[in-house]
Amino acid sequence: MELEEYVYDSLQGTLCNPHPQVESLYEEGMPCEGWYAEMLAAYGRLCDRLGVADEDDDVEIIITCLRRIEREVAFQMFRYGVQFEKETLLNEQKKTIGMQ
Repeated sequence: MELEEYVYDSLQGTLCNPHPQVESLYEEGMPCEGWYAEMLAAYGRLCDRLGVADEDDDVEIIITCLRRIEREVAFQMFRYGVQFEKETLLNEQKKTIGMQ
């Protein structure tokens, strides 16, 4: 498992052994916990309007695709954060020793 995946899955609260410095965003009182509950309620209402029991294939596809997009964006943001941190540290080191 790559580091970005480990951090992401720790944030999601889906790991048995999450990263100790990463707090799950789905724990009670956290932002995603409330939004997820709202999404589930809206999903239930939509299924009722569509006349389907528990799920609708097209809605499932929409949710799955949005989750995949979210995951890819999160991974890329993590990678850019690591890259920019390295560049910042390198630039600070160059300034310290008088290099341009």
